[in-house]
Amino acid sequence: MRCVMTNRIFRRKSAARPCREIMSAKTGNRSVFVRILLTVVVALLAAGAAVAQNDVEIEVALSPQTIGLNEQAILEVKVSGGGQNVPNLQMPALPSFEVYSQGSSSNFSIINGVVSSSVTYRYLLVPHKVGTFPIDGISLTVGGKQVVGNKVMLTVTSQGQSTSPQLDQQGTTPQGNTRDYFLQATVDKKNPYVNEQVTLTLRFCTAVEYYSSPSLDEPATTGFWTEVLGNKAPYLQKINNRTYKIIERQYALFPTQTGDLTIGRASITTTVATRVQRRDPFDLFGDLLPQGVQVTARSEPIKLTVKPLPTANKPEDFTGTVGHFEIEARPDRTDIEVNQPVTVTFKIQGTGNVKSVAEPTIPELPDFRIYRASSKESTSNAGDRLGGVKTYEEVFIPKRPGTLEIPALAFTYFDPDRNKYETIRTRAIPITVKMAEGYVASPDIPYSGPTMTIGSQAQDIRYIKDQIGSVHRSGQLILTSPLYLFVNGLPVAALVGLIVARKRREKLAGNIGLARARSAGRKARKRLSRARSLANLSTYREFYGELSLAVMAYVADKLNVSPHGMTGDQLADLLRSRQVPDSSIDEAISFLRQCDFARFAPATPSPDDLTKALATAEQVMVRMEEAKFA
Repeated sequence: MRCVMTNRIFRRKSAARPCREIMSAKTGNRSVFVRILLTVVVALLAAGAAVAQNDVEIEVALSPQTIGLNEQAILEVKVSGGGQNVPNLQMPALPSFEVYSQGSSSNFSIINGVVSSSVTYRYLLVPHKVGTFPIDGISLTVGGKQVVGNKVMLTVTSQGQSTSPQLDQQGTTPQGNTRDYFLQATVDKKNPYVNEQVTLTLRFCTAVEYYSSPSLDEPATTGFWTEVLGNKAPYLQKINNRTYKIIERQYALFPTQTGDLTIGRASITTTVATRVQRRDPFDLFGDLLPQGVQVTARSEPIKLTVKPLPTANKPEDFTGTVGHFEIEARPDRTDIEVNQPVTVTFKIQGTGNVKSVAEPTIPELPDFRIYRASSKESTSNAGDRLGGVKTYEEVFIPKRPGTLEIPALAFTYFDPDRNKYETIRTRAIPITVKMAEGYVASPDIPYSGPTMTIGSQAQDIRYIKDQIGSVHRSGQLILTSPLYLFVNGLPVAALVGLIVARKRREKLAGNIGLARARSAGRKARKRLSRARSLANLSTYREFYGELSLAVMAYVADKLNVSPHGMTGDQLADLLRSRQVPDSSIDEAISFLRQCDFARFAPATPSPDDLTKALATAEQVMVRMEEAKFA
């Protein structure tokens, strides 16, 4: 038994008290140890975070460092350290480039207990101009401190080692190309004649899968008459040991003016597959799942120098057609009677812009009356060349019996391959004309036979009176007199007319479409009158523009649609929806295209061309009026 002395008085202590004191002392020591341990752990974590922040680095790389104006460069920014919570990059402004993000990839690894991570960002740079450009200031902020990447220089020259990759017969390119996708624009000639076909080919090449159908933004073709040749079936081709899927689209371009012309950039937007690594180290499938990234590929503009057609040995009847053509004339019959029609079909076919083919000139034929029946055209492709057929039908009506002849007609075009003008002719067509029963000479040809007059043959016999004169009953009442009824009916007719006119104005005021349809003819006559005043060689472009507007506005008023911005194809679709005959539609569309071609073609029309164009415009409007739009 232990004893404790307190104030010199001896007291007896129990055994439990000393044990409790010992346990209390041990518990206090443990609490102090835990507090010390927590302090050390927090300090280590803070130090680790500080070390992680200080270990963040930015590495900037360019591939390649020198490119041509029509090429592209890849900018890679690698951020190392910082764990998984890396803030967004702060990119500097790059006004000399178009910048497209190509996604990012991350890497996270633990080797011998050492944790390392990195994130790589990829950008596509498309230059706007030539020069040497610094790329500096790529940074991010970590823990209140700014981390800046290294500076790189990109040199852009006027022309790289090669333009957009050209595919040769072996399917390779002279210059290496590791891009996942690109858009290439090429032409078959850069120094064509005016109105000669230039074939433009767009190739969209992709080495990765795309998830959506590519959306094409067509190139600007100002100064060209443009026709789409169509798309080729996709095919595979190897370029620099890499397999690309290639989609081609071709255009036929016909320059309408001389000098320097530019085909603008085309662009394709689609969603392609890219593999992006997840930042979660425990996501086992992050590196296996492909991600869709929307991308845009752009072609380079193409400059052409258009030559004028040679003036040496230029025939007088040349109308501006360029290409390779043939002509034929075929009558529906050659054995007829006087005043019976013969329909001759003139067909001009070949390769070139058939819309620019003018009708052959028919000379004056005193033995025939000549009328235009119809004209139509159709286009077709012969490989990468645009061609077609233009057909004219002329009606010849003989005025007298005998063996007559429709002479051979000539057509002149310029052959760009042979650099010379070619004139082709139809064969002459003999026509056997018989005298019809009861034949009377045409009023166009004076009749030289004997004449007989009716008159007084003798004093005792009067000639027959060939006009009976006025016969009326004597003593007719004034109430039944036509003059009386007319005079007294005028006020009533005027009142009825005013009522009808008022009702008509009210109806037109409430129905704009009806008002436009009623006034279409009057407006068209005014435009034709203005076009007639412009029908001279100094203002022939304004003349054709006014004719085109007159026809387009006339049809638009009839259909109650706006004529502004309407194309020929849209107009044809509207007319077909109103059950207008195809022959009338073809005639109207053909006339509008002739007007457009005459405005922009290099050849100057003749006064006869202006007169025929005015008559054709009136004929088109008459056909439209006869159509009675449904």
